[in-house]
Amino acid sequence: MDRNDTIKRISGMKKRMVTECPTELLPERALLVTEAYKKYASEPPVLKRAYALRHILENMTLFIDDGELFVGHNSPKPRSPIACPELGARWILADLDTFATRPADAVGLTDENKEILRKCLESWQDSSLDSVTSKLIPDETKKAIAGHMITVGAQGTAHGNIAVNNKKLLEKGLRGMIGEIDAKLASFQPQRAVDGNKTAFWRAAKISLEAVIAFAHRYADEAEKRAEKCADAKRREELRDIAAVLRKVPEFPAGSFREAIQSVWLVYVATQIEADPHAMLLGRFDQYMYPYYKKDKEEGRLSDEEAVELIAHIWIKCTAIIKLMDSVTTRTFAGFPLFQNITLAGQGPRGEDVCNELTELIMDAASLAKVTQPSLSFRCHNKVSHKALLRACEMIKLGLGYPAIMNDNCIIPKHLIRGATLEEARGYCMNCVESDIEGACDSRSNGGYVNIPKAFLLALNDGADPSTGEQCGPHTGKLADFKSFDELMKAFDAQVAYFVKLIVRAYDLIDGAHAVHAPEPFTSALLDDCIASGLTRQEGGVRYNFSGIFGVGLASASDAMAAVRKVIFDDKSAKAEELLGALKDDFAGADELRKLCCGAPKFGNDDDYVDLIAREAAHIFCKEVVRYPCMRGGFYIPELHSVSTHVYFGELTGATADGRLAGTHFSDGASPVGGRDRSGPTAAMLSMSKLDHMEVLQGVLYNQKFSPSVLNAPNSAALLADYIRAWCDLGGHHIQFNVVSSEDLKEARRKPEEHRDLIVRVAGYSAYFAELNANTQDEIIARTEYEELN
Repeated sequence: MDRNDTIKRISGMKKRMVTECPTELLPERALLVTEAYKKYASEPPVLKRAYALRHILENMTLFIDDGELFVGHNSPKPRSPIACPELGARWILADLDTFATRPADAVGLTDENKEILRKCLESWQDSSLDSVTSKLIPDETKKAIAGHMITVGAQGTAHGNIAVNNKKLLEKGLRGMIGEIDAKLASFQPQRAVDGNKTAFWRAAKISLEAVIAFAHRYADEAEKRAEKCADAKRREELRDIAAVLRKVPEFPAGSFREAIQSVWLVYVATQIEADPHAMLLGRFDQYMYPYYKKDKEEGRLSDEEAVELIAHIWIKCTAIIKLMDSVTTRTFAGFPLFQNITLAGQGPRGEDVCNELTELIMDAASLAKVTQPSLSFRCHNKVSHKALLRACEMIKLGLGYPAIMNDNCIIPKHLIRGATLEEARGYCMNCVESDIEGACDSRSNGGYVNIPKAFLLALNDGADPSTGEQCGPHTGKLADFKSFDELMKAFDAQVAYFVKLIVRAYDLIDGAHAVHAPEPFTSALLDDCIASGLTRQEGGVRYNFSGIFGVGLASASDAMAAVRKVIFDDKSAKAEELLGALKDDFAGADELRKLCCGAPKFGNDDDYVDLIAREAAHIFCKEVVRYPCMRGGFYIPELHSVSTHVYFGELTGATADGRLAGTHFSDGASPVGGRDRSGPTAAMLSMSKLDHMEVLQGVLYNQKFSPSVLNAPNSAALLADYIRAWCDLGGHHIQFNVVSSEDLKEARRKPEEHRDLIVRVAGYSAYFAELNANTQDEIIARTEYEELN
């Protein structure tokens, strides 16, 4: 076969499953899970969940695209999200009438299916997870959420942010894992009442694993039926091959590259069906798949082009999965992100570079598919293959927003701080900018988000929101009360501490509710220590457990802090009362004062005046987060990353002291405010490097945007590789690039139908620009566009 054959197959799949496939919400899974919960109402929750998964897999409509070479999808159609009433009946019901018409992430829904879903959802209103969590969250936390100071995650959705042990899956198969469970059940001697929970989990895990094996056999039967009816001889043989593979995997160990990719994918789909989580990671794909690639190549069963064709399926099939989200989350997580990720390159257990032929073939496949998911993360270190890094840079030039660059020299030590062994730390894989260890780490980066610029706004105003006068935070004094900037920062510290604590109090309760009401026996069985401990991952069965809290708008807050320090404390060019009045009135009639604020030093220009303020603000946030243990063992870990929450918080926050007007988006991730980093990309990089990336244990997101003309120049890939190495030498955690002009983005907004395929990097994920809401589009357009690489 040649590349033209691959392009024809993958392009056809892309049209049918992604670009020309409308979104549609179907009621099938909701109805099936409802049937199962009624039938098994008397069972313990973990067994009820297992029986529900089995019932769904036994009865759901199976999707097979006409061109695909391995199969599995979480719903009857591509781009058809599933509804989980057992988790989120209340929020789904509340949004039911607006799914198809909302301005972002709209999902088609026929009137008939809407009424079917409405009837189903109404039966769950008093028993769904979100009905439980709504009663658990303290009123004080609810007030902070309503005041747009914080968000709290997972109230009516599953936890994600985990990578199962695919290496073990491929070596042992699900049948091997069932053998481990049988051994536990045979040898376990309960000694306390709570030991019955372990037995229930093992039984539930076995039921779930058996159900997925049967699911594979159902797909095999379906492929054989289609083969019998297929007039095309080539496609008929492909369907028979699919069936043969599914008779073996994922039940038994994989023996070939095709068997391995089918096993990994079908198990991945089953985790999606079980609970519809976000950020189920595909891990170090070039590492656990390499033995099967190498063996097949040596034995003449697989060409590189055939490998590229199979791998490219992953991109089409991942992008064809979308998640149903509530109306607020579509603003904070804009663009249908599932945060699916494949990690490339990095180090082996002895610190050796592990780039291989598959590393580059995976980038070839993703470049061919040209869709949004999964994202790629390229692990960079001092000994990384220069050839592989150059290939990553060539891919960055395509403008897909990936691969993102992850710095081993920063991230490996973080895992050591978090308790991992050196060998485990060297084996980390990526989420967006968060890192995990396959099969051994549950890092839950959805604890909640803190509005850092508004926390500083409250610190100026005795804990009150100047726009509304409402007391949102603790009383810490007004700006005029502070004799120094240091005193003001102590007030900011107190505000941040208050809101972090509110998230922790609420999220721990939500975490506990998940353990009781929404365990995941199938996914837990795929994680290293759950079977051994007899605990689901919701109960802390995974080796390393963390809960993440995000700090949003660091650069916006730091710019505001620098403006207050300069205008009020250093230059004394305005009085405190003047500034507070201007903020309250959105700078109306205060043009000169706003000019002073806008003229103060801005983060992203290698200026210590503001850069060191940013470092201190980040430290204040991080030290508060790590104070708290999480309820599954481990502790809370901080992250400077916003997804698109910086747009949402900005829309709902009044004017700030950096000169920003009310309703304007904040800075994304830890990046400088768009348009303010005017001294070039290197100066911005140096500002970013002054943050203490090591103490931000969950991750630091850094976006840069380059004009395509910069990276079209001769030798630009080599220049970009040098630039990336310099960033890593400075100790940065992460960097990613948009390669698109602001003018092209503006044109795409004017004529979305002509730019349906335009992909941009939003945060730790890429999205179709046309599917983003207008405010998120504005924020991406406003990011500084560098015209040179220096």
